[in-house]
Amino acid sequence: MPTPDMLRLCIWALCLLLAGMPLGASGMDGQSNKPSEEEAERVYNDPNCERTHGTEEGVDWDEVRLELFNTPFPQSMATIGPVVQRLQRVAELDREAIMCPFGVIAVLFFFVKFLLESADPNVEMARIYMSLLDAFSSGMHPHLLDAADWLVKDARVVSLRRVMLRHLRAPPEGLLPRPRVYVYSKEVPEVVALTQGASFCGKGQWGMEVHIHEWLLASSHLVHDPEEADFFLVPAYSICMFEGGFFPLAQLDVMYTDMVRGLPYFKRNHGRDHIFTFGSGMSANVFRSWQKEIPEAIFLTPETWLFNDFPDRTEPCFNTWKDIAIPGYLHRHEILSLASQARPLASREHLAVFLGRTDPSRGPHPATDEADVRGSIRRLHEQGKVFVAQNLSVPEMHAVMGNAKFCFVPKGKSAWSLRFYEALFANCVPVVLSDFWELPFEDFLHLPSFVIKWPMSEVGDQLLSFLAALPDQVLEDLGRYSSALSHWMLVLLTVLDYMESSRRNRCWYVYPPRLHEVDMEERADELYRVCPNLHEENAFTGIMRILERKQRASRSMGRFFAPPGWEAAVTTATD
Repeated sequence: MPTPDMLRLCIWALCLLLAGMPLGASGMDGQSNKPSEEEAERVYNDPNCERTHGTEEGVDWDEVRLELFNTPFPQSMATIGPVVQRLQRVAELDREAIMCPFGVIAVLFFFVKFLLESADPNVEMARIYMSLLDAFSSGMHPHLLDAADWLVKDARVVSLRRVMLRHLRAPPEGLLPRPRVYVYSKEVPEVVALTQGASFCGKGQWGMEVHIHEWLLASSHLVHDPEEADFFLVPAYSICMFEGGFFPLAQLDVMYTDMVRGLPYFKRNHGRDHIFTFGSGMSANVFRSWQKEIPEAIFLTPETWLFNDFPDRTEPCFNTWKDIAIPGYLHRHEILSLASQARPLASREHLAVFLGRTDPSRGPHPATDEADVRGSIRRLHEQGKVFVAQNLSVPEMHAVMGNAKFCFVPKGKSAWSLRFYEALFANCVPVVLSDFWELPFEDFLHLPSFVIKWPMSEVGDQLLSFLAALPDQVLEDLGRYSSALSHWMLVLLTVLDYMESSRRNRCWYVYPPRLHEVDMEERADELYRVCPNLHEENAFTGIMRILERKQRASRSMGRFFAPPGWEAAVTTATD
């Protein structure tokens, strides 16, 4: 059995591998990386890895596949074990992941299954290998995995993830915390269809749709009795289903409609206690009939305004009264990279930067008269007054942000932007230039202490002059006076004040990994050095904190109560 040190080496090597491996899980914008011609050719023309037959240089995957087909599990572990042991060597893992990605996925799948189904399950070891399995399967579209002639299909990977999550759920101690959430699974077939590809859909800036679902399945907030539930989560990986090419928008609309109408507990409160996640700028508009079918449901979404690609939608999906603005998804390795690139303030060379597109598609929504904020930034760049770049590599982007005092976060196609969260971990003061973006967790975070929000119509020399005039040197320690200040009172802040407050608050925007990017020991995990209080201060607990206040389920509407015997009386009268 591999040692913990070997496993950590394997995880570390895998992160390095994926950083430059197009088939890996490192796509920053949702599975957009392209494989090389050689890798694509192997995936499409030799998915069963028959070309490795008789090889002496590596694993004979053709023979491994035949053994898996001909030998029932767990007897097939006699074949799987030696391959897994071989993959502990970094060079072997690198080579075999390129030569036969489907074979690597299959071997890791069965090894995790073996660890969990043994008489004495090794959950911690299984979690490490599940992380490896997730890293490889996330870079492969589920349709490719299903088309390959291996025993492991996407549905089996999803099922194994659910088993792993049940093992990770700690036994409840005393009363369950509020809010209590019932999570739909197989009550309606559409839920199964819309939660396929969990590994694939969990990557990129929209991955929180997957991670919120899976976090709840392993949390103490989960209840299995609907009568105990304060809320009902309807899991669906909406934007991934569209952008990942699973279903077109018209079909999604039909699927969502059928799903909602089939939910057994939806009508009791007109859906007011039902939760839907919509993880992109499209928000609930990925379900075009949402206004008719789920107008009173709770939306968890990063988007609070309009989306440029839908000019006919002139009212936002987001309703402050019922919905919750949530953070976009930053990978663990992105957070660590940004934090490592953050320079001391005195050595930062740029006053302000923006990394992104400034073309007209990122301009105002067609139905509004709002300012073209990215156009204003483009003009400042053309005058040599601000640094603007696009198409940088991820390390280059992180280095630029860590070398700037202020990072512009303008509205684009949508109001929200992942640049906000990236800026916080680069310790670059975010300057939000998006008038109608309601930032996540404004209910309990003192946003003015670490965010500058500036009018979109006033982006020009006056903004740069204001930023340049902010002193670097600490004049006031905000923490000493915060208890005596009104929550939104303006105080004299310096750049260092903003940066210090950012470090105190930014981890509320992190979704801690459950089944991916897992280190063997938390005390050795760099993520907990950046966020030492991550167990208590994270995006999941922030969402639960606000959700508890959103309870709007009626205890009388649609329900009936009377002295004992009333049910029989009603039945008799009906007969």
